[in-house]
Amino acid sequence: MKASRIVVPLLMGVAAGAGCVPTVSPEKVAELKALEAESAARLLAEGEILYYTDSVRLSGPDFKGGDGATALLDAGELRRGIREASKALFLGQTTGAHDVLAFAKRDLAYAYSLAGHLDRAARFAEEATDHAQRAPPAFQQTNRKRVLGPTHKIRGDVNARQGRLGQAIKDYEQALVEGEASFQPFVMASLANAYLADGNPAKARGLFRQAEARAGAALRPLIRRGLGNVALAEGQRGEAVRLFREAVDQASGPDQAYHRLWALEGVARARRVMGDRTGAIEAYTEAIAAAEQVRARFRSEEFKTGFFGDVQRIFDDAIELLVEYGRREAAFEVSERSRSRALLDLLRGRIKASAGAEAFADPLGQPVSASELQAAIPEGVVLVAYHVLPKRTHAWIIRRGEIQLSTIEVSRAALADSVGRFREAIRLRSFQAPAMGSQLYTLLISRLALKAPESLVVVPHDILHYLPFQALRGARYLIEERPLSYAPSASSAVRLLARQQGPRRRVLALGNPDLGTPRLALPGAQQEAERIKAFFPEAEIYVRQDATKERLLARAPQSDLVHIAAHAEVDEVDPLYSVIRLARTEKGPGDLEAHEVYRLDLTRTRLVSLSACDTGLGRVSRGDELWGFTRSFLSAGTPALLVSLWPVEDESTARLMGRFYEELRSGSAGRALRLAQLEVLRTPATSHPFFWAPFILVGDWR
Repeated sequence: MKASRIVVPLLMGVAAGAGCVPTVSPEKVAELKALEAESAARLLAEGEILYYTDSVRLSGPDFKGGDGATALLDAGELRRGIREASKALFLGQTTGAHDVLAFAKRDLAYAYSLAGHLDRAARFAEEATDHAQRAPPAFQQTNRKRVLGPTHKIRGDVNARQGRLGQAIKDYEQALVEGEASFQPFVMASLANAYLADGNPAKARGLFRQAEARAGAALRPLIRRGLGNVALAEGQRGEAVRLFREAVDQASGPDQAYHRLWALEGVARARRVMGDRTGAIEAYTEAIAAAEQVRARFRSEEFKTGFFGDVQRIFDDAIELLVEYGRREAAFEVSERSRSRALLDLLRGRIKASAGAEAFADPLGQPVSASELQAAIPEGVVLVAYHVLPKRTHAWIIRRGEIQLSTIEVSRAALADSVGRFREAIRLRSFQAPAMGSQLYTLLISRLALKAPESLVVVPHDILHYLPFQALRGARYLIEERPLSYAPSASSAVRLLARQQGPRRRVLALGNPDLGTPRLALPGAQQEAERIKAFFPEAEIYVRQDATKERLLARAPQSDLVHIAAHAEVDEVDPLYSVIRLARTEKGPGDLEAHEVYRLDLTRTRLVSLSACDTGLGRVSRGDELWGFTRSFLSAGTPALLVSLWPVEDESTARLMGRFYEELRSGSAGRALRLAQLEVLRTPATSHPFFWAPFILVGDWR
């Protein structure tokens, strides 16, 4: 059977007896890595490992209340919060302590609610409620409200976000009865938002006023926003503008810019409803300027009150209005700003990228204007920047000296369905995949009127980050028509073109790391790494137990090319904790997490190749979606990255990579990848897109 580079879980294996120091067990590793990501069994297994490897092991009473996990979650550290809660989950399960399990599952419900895993959040909330009701009398007297208030509210949040407003209202009302008094203003605000969404603004106004009377300083600006929304829902447009403007003027404190941003967004919405497009554009312009002054941090109070402030929506609304008004270049520049803001919101101040990575690491650096971009694009290159909106998708087609706009009348939901079915057909190696690719070619490419000799640079957005454009098919596959590469933004592409190109002499390759069990061996990955030596004789090659994290961290900054062929996983809860699996050493496991990559200085490295599984992807969210390893390596300074869009097959990947490095000796990265893909495509046994289309080149194609 041919090996695949599969997703592997975020944990390591230990075996520990009573009173013993934990040791690594290869059998345990293999067992744990078979568990489904984020499943209860996986969390329990991870909690066991974390508990036994803690330098200080807490007992049941120390875990009661779950304050450690809650504090991490409130700060936006979702993966760390889940890991803390998983230790309590293991301890409660082992001892049969319903009180500990109640707190652990409450915290897990909160974490998955924040992460948008709504069904999982609802399940943990229901289980936490059950444990709270079965806990001993002492718990009922002191801690019951600390569990039942939040769990009922989380169930309300899930129902509200899934459109079941009647049930959400019942859940919030139960949370008011069962929760602590200090928690009630948050529940009241959520209940008010639910009534407002359900078409009862009068009831919403009363609840907002009640919440305002009890709220602290952090909650009051959100309530003012809610009262403006109530006035707008009641058709009192002038009053809505007055309330939102009042909120703009009253914004103060460390989050002044943030509250001004949302108050201005309210003004823009009210002006737009009034038919005042000029006033709406002015307010959106002010709001976007305010967004660039906002300090990115996690604001748990928004989730706790049902406001769910999505800054990307402001950019989307502004783009739609500007396009309606015929200002296509201004709309493009707002799209570029939205991509920069999205990166800042992911990092939330948790990571400082390496110095010198200016093309990607400065998220609020001045985006390139449409006129500057038209002047910088080389002859013979066309850049297509997409922006997916709820009802339609816009595509800007930019060449030297010209910019055009094409609007594709397809909803985000319909586009996501088409892309998802196409990817599934590729994964299953279905004979229907080429026909599906033809439909997407007609939708996304045909209307662009591309010229025959042009090289194409795609700036994807939203669900289009999952789409292998090279596998779209007109008369031929798109990769057969023309060279193709990807860029995180048009601005980053222009900045990369201005950078000087360095040599390609020093090569570092790591392949087939030893993960402790033959089940996870990748012989094709080892062949990839070793074959590079034939094309770059001075290359440093490390395989099996020598393919360690320490070697990568030490040698990558001095290398011109870095190649990693290993298992990997993108963390959909918190992309900064995505991992590449390298060989463990005496110092510990070899997991390289994405947040560690940001701290590397890869400014001399011309290309990083991640010949692993799904390394080009992360969770699809809003704005610039490159939340897996793509963004982390680019932000560390490398101008180009070769990554995969689905789990790759070992043998065909080894052949593709061999041809890629052979061509890279004397040609551009874009040309080398195209020739390698065409070779695999034109081999009958591997002509299906599954084999040749997973890899994309992001960044500098030269």
